[in-house]
Amino acid sequence: MNLNALLSLSRPLEWSKTFGNMVFAYLIALFLFDGFVSFLNFDLGLFLLAFFSAGPLLWGGLYALNDFTDAENDKLHSVKKFRSIPSGKVSRKQALIFSLILILFSFLIGFYFFFVLGNFLFLFCLIGMLVNQILYTINPFHFKSKPVLDLISGSLVNPFFRFYSGWILVFSSFNAPILILFFIVGLQFAAFSLYRLNAKELEKKLSFNSSIVVFGEKKVVWFSYFIGIIAVLSFVLMTLTNRFFPELIFLGTLPTKFLWLVVISIFFMPLYLQALLFPKKMNIKKMYLLMYFHYIFFVAGFIFLFFIN
Repeated sequence: MNLNALLSLSRPLEWSKTFGNMVFAYLIALFLFDGFVSFLNFDLGLFLLAFFSAGPLLWGGLYALNDFTDAENDKLHSVKKFRSIPSGKVSRKQALIFSLILILFSFLIGFYFFFVLGNFLFLFCLIGMLVNQILYTINPFHFKSKPVLDLISGSLVNPFFRFYSGWILVFSSFNAPILILFFIVGLQFAAFSLYRLNAKELEKKLSFNSSIVVFGEKKVVWFSYFIGIIAVLSFVLMTLTNRFFPELIFLGTLPTKFLWLVVISIFFMPLYLQALLFPKKMNIKKMYLLMYFHYIFFVAGFIFLFFIN
């Protein structure tokens, strides 16, 4: 068995989305709950246990399950045909067993949170992501082939539950300020929608009635731009509420120094220009690596700014 090919089914680079969403949520929740973030109130062990359950285990298993169900279609895709199953490096049976083992261990940790730590909401988030991904991936539901549902299931529901997997480590309710949700969910919705454009021709060939096929490239692109702008403005507004708009603090707030993350991110924009103007012609592999490098940089900066005075 090719262990590297098996591990690639879990898509380690993708774990950064879960880590980022959870650490955003956990740090902001600590900041709102205690008024500060430091090594005194950051429970590293608790956070890493939760992340390991939701990221490498649950999402590693769900990505493997997605590749298991899409193996035949992936053979027709110019990039996905090199994945572990369609390339023949891992059998579908091996992928399914690997997927189920990862998901099982994820839920064992989830049950620990529920029965030992008394935190049912973390387990609820795991269940939410599992159910949503089954609806997205598996027939007869197969939301990825249905208009609107493909975007909602693929890019709104998942970021929501990833975020709250970190938030409920501090608060025992789904009560995050609206601006941080707009930022987290909106940014990932925009990126996911643009990424999906690359699959338009294949989905037409497979007779999918996905959003890309039904609504067309131009509408999806402009809607993605609109949502992406709203997401960025939401983050900017959070950094300004405390100093300039105190009456809006209830919508979400961050220290003004976090505005530097937006300023620095502007320097990445020329690298996205071709993909934004001609999304169907983008180099998926190159853009994939760029987006994740940028995202990891942003997350690292976010953590750094919370722990410096």
